[in-house]
Amino acid sequence: MVKGISGIVKSLKSVDLRLPVLLLLVALLAGCAETKNAQTGPVFFPPPPDEPHIQYLTGISNSADLTGKQSIFSRLLTGGTQTVVRLSKPYGVAVHGGKIYVCDIGASQIVVIDMVNKTMKNLNEEIGAAELKKPISVTVDDDGYVYVADNGRKDIAVYDADGKYVKSMGKDLGTTRSIIAVYAYKDYLLALDNRLGEIFVMERKSGDLISTLGRNPDKSKNMALPNGMTVDSKGNIHVVNIGNGKVKEYDLDGHLLSEFGRMGDGFGEFTRPRGITVDDEGNIFIVDAGHQVVQVFNSQRRLLGFFGRPGLPAGSLNLPAGIVVTKENLPLFQKYAAPGFKLNQVVIVANQYASPINYSLAFYGMGEMEKKPEDKAKKEKADVKAKKPEEKGAAAPAAAPAATPAATPAAK
Repeated sequence: MVKGISGIVKSLKSVDLRLPVLLLLVALLAGCAETKNAQTGPVFFPPPPDEPHIQYLTGISNSADLTGKQSIFSRLLTGGTQTVVRLSKPYGVAVHGGKIYVCDIGASQIVVIDMVNKTMKNLNEEIGAAELKKPISVTVDDDGYVYVADNGRKDIAVYDADGKYVKSMGKDLGTTRSIIAVYAYKDYLLALDNRLGEIFVMERKSGDLISTLGRNPDKSKNMALPNGMTVDSKGNIHVVNIGNGKVKEYDLDGHLLSEFGRMGDGFGEFTRPRGITVDDEGNIFIVDAGHQVVQVFNSQRRLLGFFGRPGLPAGSLNLPAGIVVTKENLPLFQKYAAPGFKLNQVVIVANQYASPINYSLAFYGMGEMEKKPEDKAKKEKADVKAKKPEEKGAAAPAAAPAATPAATPAAK
């Protein structure tokens, strides 16, 4: 399309009315660029008339989406010096210190997004040993060091808090290295190998191997083509397996604590599970690239619902991969929420492919609608009315049990 535009602009040089036509072309292209931002209204999950628990907030595909300044078309036609960082094919994603770290397989880079300061830049642009080839997973430790699992380099690249390359880790883990997920937890660095079906537990600073998980004599307790990993606040490891559709939970010693799920196209089942994350309340979020949704389970492994299904005016997922949940910068994200919808955390999902209505990074807010004063008054009035039969000595009618998310049938 850029080539076509260049030809049009070139042909206008010999025409006296080229400026008005050029301005019209800019306006038309700007209108096309804004199509993605058009929405018919808030997108909630579940949709009305059910009580909403999740809202699609916004999305980012490049730095112009972040700043809202000077589109690529206006720079092309009118000039400009702004450098645009564009997400090409994002996969893994992490959050630390208010910044979002995104693995961009297409650009062979880690892109760092600062939502507060509205900046978007590459983590490192050194050549040589620092260069990435196929970054697929990223994690940041408590000291700000960044660890990147790179399927092209066959190692874990380590950078300091300023983005400077420090060293390579994991090259001594075996000849079939296929590290697809890394996670920094306290003094440990965990690396998931999907070919071996094993998790390497290393000392975070030295890189020394402490133990290897996934070698249980009872094969049913091991992993089956693991495809994603996270560690919760208690230190338990959660792994999604594309071989059998199961989500397995282990402690740091490798003991199997729980498992649920299976392959299938029903609720609580998976076709292509990828990213996984766990919030502070123990809710589990699992990306399914086959169904193109994120399924949410509570700490008892009961399905609460899902979001991101295809066909929506906004908020649909498009070959989703990585996922992370955060409570950082909530006041900033609250500005994107519908009036009365109070956020308690934000879920960020990486889409491998952007489209006119899908962003490379999709942001969803979890929360609930604040009760209006009149709603509270009606409830209090109903409660008083319900108590009157008891006060007169009459038997009060038995109340039906309220439906709660925890009462949802367990995943098969």
